[in-house]
Amino acid sequence: MYFEDKRSRDETIRADLFRYTGKTDKRALRKCRRKSAGFRFTYYLRMCAYARERTLLKYTLYPFYKLRKNRAGGAVGAEIYELTPIGKGLHIAHGGCIVIHSGAVLGDNVSLSQGVTVGQTLRDGKVLLPVIGNNVYLAPGAKVIGGVHVGDDVAVGANAVVTHDVPSGAVVAGVPARVLHMGGAGDYLLNPYTGEEKA
Repeated sequence: MYFEDKRSRDETIRADLFRYTGKTDKRALRKCRRKSAGFRFTYYLRMCAYARERTLLKYTLYPFYKLRKNRAGGAVGAEIYELTPIGKGLHIAHGGCIVIHSGAVLGDNVSLSQGVTVGQTLRDGKVLLPVIGNNVYLAPGAKVIGGVHVGDDVAVGANAVVTHDVPSGAVVAGVPARVLHMGGAGDYLLNPYTGEEKA
């Protein structure tokens, strides 16, 4: 992910915080950083990405944030590179064995559960990577593999293996995943951030 400025970084962190707490104020930020391993990891992921792309910060604060991110990632069981393109409102519902390929793209309000993998395939020597839309829920054990596009407002069921495109509004499950119905992510998404919330 890339932040144009501190303001865009802070807005992204507010969106992440809202997914966990339904609030965006500083008190909620401090409390959530202390108590939520998932948010602590996403917080340092964002700070790492911001510092890495700024010359002065890359050699001062970036090593500190990188260390904190790695420790938080170890605690929550998540492996996500700081420059992976991830939209606002990332929510790690449950930690444990979460692996996101650095070249995958995740939209806004994506929820990750334990055991989720978003990874590559190779075809004719070419790396194929997933693109995941906005407001997507990935249930425990879900796998999204290869050059697939997962549309907006999608719920991917537990232990599903997605190897083909998923239309917006779909609920998919199975191995390989197939569309069960067009009910969308709905209540699976906790506190989706719209940008209209007040601190």
